[in-house]
Amino acid sequence: MDHRPAYDGLVCEQWGDWRELKRQQLERQPLQPGQVRLAVHYAGVGFALKLIVAGQYQRKPPLPFTPGTEASGVVLEVAEGVVHLVPGQRVAAALDWGAFAQEAVVSADTVYPVPDALPLGQAAALPITYGTTGAALEWRGRLQPGEVLLVHGASGALGMAAVQIGRSMGATVIATASTEVKRNAALANGAHHVLPPDPQTLAASVKALTGGRGADVVFDPVGGDLFDASLRSTAAEGRILCIGFAGGRIAQIPANLLLVKNIAVIGFNYGLYIGWGLQDERRRHAPAVQALITRLFDSVASGHMPAPMTEHFPFDDWKVAIDTTMSRRSVGKVILDMV
Repeated sequence: MDHRPAYDGLVCEQWGDWRELKRQQLERQPLQPGQVRLAVHYAGVGFALKLIVAGQYQRKPPLPFTPGTEASGVVLEVAEGVVHLVPGQRVAAALDWGAFAQEAVVSADTVYPVPDALPLGQAAALPITYGTTGAALEWRGRLQPGEVLLVHGASGALGMAAVQIGRSMGATVIATASTEVKRNAALANGAHHVLPPDPQTLAASVKALTGGRGADVVFDPVGGDLFDASLRSTAAEGRILCIGFAGGRIAQIPANLLLVKNIAVIGFNYGLYIGWGLQDERRRHAPAVQALITRLFDSVASGHMPAPMTEHFPFDDWKVAIDTTMSRRSVGKVILDMV
């Protein structure tokens, strides 16, 4: 029998507003084959949390549950069948849910060793945020050296990662962000050019920066009017990566523009690769995802890419941390310090 003391976590008891989450003591979960128990040191706060606790996300955890899908910490225990991880190892993880607690049980397929040179407080910003961005740009956008990458929402966690990874892949990066502070942050993290997110002027501005050609790849987690403007900002044979709809409106695509300019609009859902799809395919994709995450971790640890910008809050201030993300005040990734 496990006699270690109970641990604290946030709990969603019914679908509703994230402010209705409750902090309470949790009972330790038994390990199933293929799982790992983590001591969670840091947890990333993502915008999708709002939809998940409201029951409006495409997947619904069973109530009650502890939210949070991105974490870093130390392996406490491994179950039967886990061979690439050992107790005491520093790791980061993509979780189905459960990161907003001081311990978590997670599938070993989505747990990734953290290099010694990478602090755990930064590693918590990487498993889903950088995994999403790296996979989108490499696997679906097929971004090539010398191409032009247009990144919307460049001061947010996903957008900032797209700036950094796009620059590391050899692209010329044009970033959009809403304030001068956020645009300066995008420049500091690798953007070659920054623009305000003005749908009325975007196409002309992008074409002015590219000799009239436009962007080869657009990374768009915003949608709405910016997506419409991106159609006019894209070069012939360009690719628009549809990552999300933080702007609120799901755009409708006029097929005639796709035809005239030979544009591809590519939907991207990273959840497909980590078990969040209609079927759980994480085991099938685990080798490719593990290799991608290892490369990204090594790039940050070696200094080839800048470390992620993070804003840390103690666990006691979880409401402030979540509100900072939801209100889009953050620059980079908001992190809860769980210990």
